[in-house]
Amino acid sequence: MADNRVKEARETRGLTQPELHVAADIPLSTLQKIEQKRHSPTLDNALGIAEALGEPVERLFVRTSSRTRLKGQKALQEVPST
Repeated sequence: MADNRVKEARETRGLTQPELHVAADIPLSTLQKIEQKRHSPTLDNALGIAEALGEPVERLFVRTSSRTRLKGQKALQEVPST
């Protein structure tokens, strides 16, 4: 699941959800789910939202999966020390 700043960025720019969904070319229901953090965006959706908001995608979306963190920690533990 991805955490995001979409709602905050949209409101800062004075945009409504209907305006952003048109600008980003994504369904309104998808945008609503992304803002409510109930849905992780596809790459195309994330890029469209970022472009419409004039923000780099990495500022809007942050991966928060504990599974990913655990895999990264395990990989670091397996690296031999020099």
